[in-house]
Amino acid sequence: MKTLVRLLSLVGLGVVTSAGCSSTRDDPPEPLPVIACASSEIAVAMDPATDVRVFVDPDLHPQVSADLGSYLTRMWKRQVSVVAGAPEGAGDAVWISSSPAALEKARPPEGGYALVRADEGPRKLLLAASAPADRAFAAYALLEELGARFFHPMQELVPELDGPRFPRALEARRTPMTKTARGLQPHLLHPTEYMRTFQEPGEANLAEARRFVDWLVKTGQNHVQWPLLDENATPWVPFSEHARQIAAYARSRGVTTGAVIQVNQRGSLQRNYVLVKDEAKKKEQIEAALTKAMEVPWNDVELALGEFLATDPEGMLESLNLAVAHLAKIAPETRVGVHNHVGNFPDLYVDFRGQTTFFYHVPQYADPRLGQTVHTVFWYDLYRDRGMYSHPNFFLQRDYIMAQLATTGRRVRYYPESAYWIAADVDVPVFLPEFIESRWLDIHRLDEDIRNANLPKLDGHLLFTSGHEWGYWLTDYLVAKMLWEPAAPLDRFLQHYAAAFGSCSGGVAAELSAFIALQKKYLFEGRLIPYVSGEDATVETGASVGYVIRDIRKKFEDLVTGPESERAAFEAEVLAPLETMTAETRPIEDSLAARCRGSDPILAPWCDELRDGVRIVRQRLEHVVVVYRAVIAHARGDGTKAKELLARARAKTEEAKVTIEAREKAYRFDLERLTGAYYNPTFYPFGYLRQAHTQCLWRRRDQFASLIIEEGVLGSTSDVPTCLD
Repeated sequence: MKTLVRLLSLVGLGVVTSAGCSSTRDDPPEPLPVIACASSEIAVAMDPATDVRVFVDPDLHPQVSADLGSYLTRMWKRQVSVVAGAPEGAGDAVWISSSPAALEKARPPEGGYALVRADEGPRKLLLAASAPADRAFAAYALLEELGARFFHPMQELVPELDGPRFPRALEARRTPMTKTARGLQPHLLHPTEYMRTFQEPGEANLAEARRFVDWLVKTGQNHVQWPLLDENATPWVPFSEHARQIAAYARSRGVTTGAVIQVNQRGSLQRNYVLVKDEAKKKEQIEAALTKAMEVPWNDVELALGEFLATDPEGMLESLNLAVAHLAKIAPETRVGVHNHVGNFPDLYVDFRGQTTFFYHVPQYADPRLGQTVHTVFWYDLYRDRGMYSHPNFFLQRDYIMAQLATTGRRVRYYPESAYWIAADVDVPVFLPEFIESRWLDIHRLDEDIRNANLPKLDGHLLFTSGHEWGYWLTDYLVAKMLWEPAAPLDRFLQHYAAAFGSCSGGVAAELSAFIALQKKYLFEGRLIPYVSGEDATVETGASVGYVIRDIRKKFEDLVTGPESERAAFEAEVLAPLETMTAETRPIEDSLAARCRGSDPILAPWCDELRDGVRIVRQRLEHVVVVYRAVIAHARGDGTKAKELLARARAKTEEAKVTIEAREKAYRFDLERLTGAYYNPTFYPFGYLRQAHTQCLWRRRDQFASLIIEEGVLGSTSDVPTCLD
């Protein structure tokens, strides 16, 4: 109503002034809405404390003690001392201990830790655990209860409060769902930001690796592994020395390290370090390659069987057994496992001992010392009826996990993904937090199923990570939390993330939850993800020869040559839901944008990243719809409309470019490293965000549509980019 009154008054004023003036002034635009978001407001739900000192056991890792003092001093804006001992006779205190008194008071679970508010006159926060490593995990968990967030290995959120603050109520007892390993595999066969960190020698890269290890500890994780690359790509001597330094630092922080090694040349589609290159020399090659690899004291060796292509199953078993035996001889403390990959392709169903067997499940017949590391891909989980690599779902992998736990007593690990990278998510770019729900569902349900069946715990949970920009760090961060609280609902973790936004915590939690729900409804359950993702030449070529790794979008030329009924059905079944999702995404984006405009400097980088993630998805949806409508208009003979819509599609691509360029200014690593074209040890001569930078997966669709609409060419790929360079 105020806007209408203002408009009417200006119109009246214009009439009056028009008698003596030849022009009128335009009404100034309404200011954009702003919602104030203060990180310090996280303290509202806490009690003030005074003269707080921190008491720790003498065997607490010195880095943990130093971090406690540093972070608390920074958050509370006053010096906080950390001393060895117990807080007898002290005032308000934080006490981290494994003493009988602390254990009796806090009652930590076996193999875990307890965080409790244990006032006895003065205020006291008590952290208790038997093992030094668990006390370290508890210390960083407490810092997060007090407001810090260890979101990203290279960037943290640390609020500044008005003094010491204690949670009014705190009673948390946590134990991990796995026996040993909780961690990540930065997938260095892809040129992610961490490829140089772990693969290339140098003081700067070693410093990054140490920060990554520190981040693992801060988030309750204890393992990192990465694929070794071919010696022709990475000279062994400098790499092995670099890896030894990383392993030594990790060991000092209680973090184990692992190497992923390809067994056979067949199925090695990238620049893997391979054991067997000549079957006639199998034994000597396996022993020589493993002996060399163990010049780095790996805690784990994971044996990979490649993708898409099987080898002779008996020969593969022989190779696995030789590897297990040799490692037992030269490195008896090293755990050895095998990756149980996926792929519903004919070559992967082999004749094995008189029956057809899935190739990646044959390792169950290998030496019982061989662990099984069971894989799934993209955002597909073990429980919902969706899959990839031509699998309708991944129930076979869930059944394999349960069977291995039940019948063999093998060490079993689960190995899902937090991004896919190849023309699917972060390199489009699109932000897909539905990954978070999938990973939660796996952890929550697996833990429940294993407990109900009274089976041994999983030995480990490893997350295949494909980069941390565009919000993809959030999945890795929250999965680390889930592994300590597998029974907790999904909202518990979304709220933990959002709580960092202080006065905006409730709104951010609701907006992220709503965005995930939209992706679940339209992209996951509605099977519309192929339209938001992209397709490079490899994806399309593979599909053309029978290797459909994921659902493929409807091709433009099929809509042109097909009947009108098919076009109408496509509009109703694909474009209409995408338009609805777009409309339902916009209010989430607008609300986040208002919060970002009102965020304090501590919150602004994190809010901006979340807003940009939602915005780029909305822009991708709009682009998809308009480029398809352009092709459909052409198919219906309306050339003028088709060209107008094509121009709009190109404009949407340019609009998205603005969002991408803004996000690039906030990347955690040098832009050239992430987006440049350059030689590196991987198969891909560019940084992993190059296609996001060039928008190749947007422009490729624009060019396909242009060929049809402007040149009348159907299905040609010679004049469009491959998005592989």
